[in-house]
Amino acid sequence: MSTFLIRTAQLLSGLLAATALIAQPQLDNPSYEAWTNVGQASQEPAEWSSLKTSDGGAFINALVPQLCWRSTDAHTGSYSVNLRTVSSVAGDANGLLTNGRVHAELAVENSYMFTVQDDAQWNTTMTSRPDSIVGWFKADPETGDRPNVGALLHVDDGRLPAFGTEGNYVAGASWKGPYAQVTEWTRFSAPFQYLNNAQPEWILLILTAGDSAGSSVGTQVWYDDLALIYNLYCTPQVPLATVSATEPFALAVDYNTGGIPVAATEFAVELSDPSGSFSAPTTIGTLTSSSSFGTIPCSIPAGTSPAAGYKLRVVAPSPFYASVPTDFIIEGATGLVDREGDRWNAWPVPTGLVVDLRSVPFNDPHFQLFDARGGLLKAGRLQPGSLNTIALDGGEGLFLLRVMHLEGEMVRKLLLR
Repeated sequence: MSTFLIRTAQLLSGLLAATALIAQPQLDNPSYEAWTNVGQASQEPAEWSSLKTSDGGAFINALVPQLCWRSTDAHTGSYSVNLRTVSSVAGDANGLLTNGRVHAELAVENSYMFTVQDDAQWNTTMTSRPDSIVGWFKADPETGDRPNVGALLHVDDGRLPAFGTEGNYVAGASWKGPYAQVTEWTRFSAPFQYLNNAQPEWILLILTAGDSAGSSVGTQVWYDDLALIYNLYCTPQVPLATVSATEPFALAVDYNTGGIPVAATEFAVELSDPSGSFSAPTTIGTLTSSSSFGTIPCSIPAGTSPAAGYKLRVVAPSPFYASVPTDFIIEGATGLVDREGDRWNAWPVPTGLVVDLRSVPFNDPHFQLFDARGGLLKAGRLQPGSLNTIALDGGEGLFLLRVMHLEGEMVRKLLLR
């Protein structure tokens, strides 16, 4: 095989590995490794733009100052982007960068950043719903100044500031840095605040050197390694498992995430230890899928110790998926997971069920009653040392009763007919 073909194959292999690792939609050129017009006043990261390439035309673009520079001071890789607030004929110009385009006029108050829907150079498509945006920065602000990052998910026309496009907004995220010098690369994070359930079409970002309310000449900031974070939710189809010394428990676990995979991705369900720690998790099921939701078949191993403090989570290889654990209960074949020595009972009656706490000195007992899929039906306090009746409005089937007190908790599985 020729050297060219070998290198091409290696490049494709690396690109495929990177795609599998990323797993879900991200920003274009988020680490600012690729640049255009290097060495010129119009230098910009590829897929990003600043004031020198506004839609104001040749006269305005020649008149306005340079606001962004390529920097070799990088968090990872070779480069970061350096934004600076400088003097201009129109006053102090805040260093800025956008993944859209700048609309510039001589009347500065009419300027804004916007998504150009029909030109890929000035837009970033986004049909997923990220939880947050993160990145790394260093800052050297003037007194009373600080860096800002804004992100907008929108449909149709989108502008920042809005200039009448507020009705197209789906979600927004805003981060404001400290009023202080930051000399080491530091991670920042800002959550998206969703306004509705619409599916976005575009994402528009603005990064500035200084405060949007008015930056001071001399302020500068460095940005690198921006990323979108997506929550990965885990929902077991039953709230507890019954495991014996010899029989495992088959369990179906639903997953859901706002980040639609860009390629086939392996989702795995992990079981914590009895105290809820994932320091040494047990993988109980996997599924390879290109869907943002689905059901993963799992099996909890025979002999797993019963306890009410387990947690489940779904994980994926991408570091930009954030797992959200959920509580889970494992009981032994006896149906009990309470502490040794606890003596209590519960049984159904025609109007609901009775909880017998006459033989146990519980401190401030209270209960939660769940249906077979884990939905909370009722909750309340119990009287210690007494027979307690929990009224139910009819219904039959499998129910889960959880009794909690200051020293711990116990679980009973009840079949009401």
